[in-house]
Formats: sequence, C-alpha cells, structure tokens
Amino acid sequence: MDEELSNVLGNEDLDSNAKAEAIKKLIGANYVPTEKYSNDVSSVKKENKTLKDTLKTKDTEIEGYKNSQLTEDEKLQKALENAKEAERKATIKENQYTVKEILGEIILDKEDLDIVVKNITKEDLELTKKEAQQLAEIMKKQKEATEAKIREELINDTPKPTGGEQDKPMTKEAFLKLGYNEQVKYKIENPEGYKQLFN
Repeated sequence: MDEELSNVLGNEDLDSNAKAEAIKKLIGANYVPTEKYSNDVSSVKKENKTLKDTLKTKDTEIEGYKNSQLTEDEKLQKALENAKEAERKATIKENQYTVKEILGEIILDKEDLDIVVKNITKEDLELTKKEAQQLAEIMKKQKEATEAKIREELINDTPKPTGGEQDKPMTKEAFLKLGYNEQVKYKIENPEGYKQLFN
C-alpha cells in the first residue's frame, strides 16, 4: 500500500484531482469522508442514548412488576429496609456536619476538608467524634511543632543587632574600669584603639 501511494503521489502526469481519485481507489472501502464519519458518530451516540433510556425504562418496569408481586409482608419489609437505609444516610450526613465543625478551623482548604470528612465519618457519632478530635489534636501538635521550628530557624538566621554600648568607642575611663583579663583582651583584639587611649 505504501509503495502504491508513493507511486500515485510521485506521478507528475496526474493533477491534484486525479491523484485524489487514485488514492480513493487505493483506499477503497476504508475511505470514509469526514462528514459521513461525523454523521455516523452522531447517529451511534443517539442510538446509545435511546438504548440507555429504554433500558432505564425497562428496569423501572421490572422493579414495578417485582413490587407488584410482593406480598403485603414483603412490601412492609422492603419499606422498612428503605426507611433504615434513609435513616443511615441521614445519620452519616449529620455526623459529617459534626466532623466539619471539629476540623473546619484546622483544615482550611474546602476540598481537603470534604475528603477527610468523607473518609473518617462513621454511622456511630461517638466513634466519629473521637476520631475527628484525635485527628484535630494530631494536626494541632504538628502545626505547633512546625511553627516552633520555623520561629527557631528565623531567630537563628536573624543577624544580631548592632549598636548600643559595645559599639561606642572605648574611653580611657571605661578601659580602666575593666578587669585585668578584659583589658588584656581589648589590647590584643584592638591594638590601634589601645594606642589611641594611651598616646
């Protein structure tokens, strides 16, 4: 196929239309115009939607038929099960609000909060509250430790302030008030300053 296409494209005796027709013949049944392809895809999508709608309707009809065949006791049992499930969902939703209240001040990002709330919320309110409070305590401790570490790093990286007494030039009176060891230290560390004091 590649060789035939190369021959068609390389044939200088053929104009553009002739080349296009030759390529169509080579491709044959595999050639689908863009418009036809788009229409076919659109038709398939419509058919899929119709099938899904039909299946949904049939499922509803089947469920209705099953329910119509139930005895009164079975209908009562099913209604009871539905009520229990609705109550369970309502309880979980209520418990999620409690978890949000506990963690809302710690987890500020709404999406992160929603993920955590969904993952730790249980049907049992006390268990849910306990887990939420434990998580809150862990996160608070972690936050405090991180803040303390950052403060310590900032303090360590901050240069010591200059100015004050140590930056004043030494006077003869101040030098004489120093102890012997401090005088020797000053003389060694500041030989020029020492000369100025006694010259």
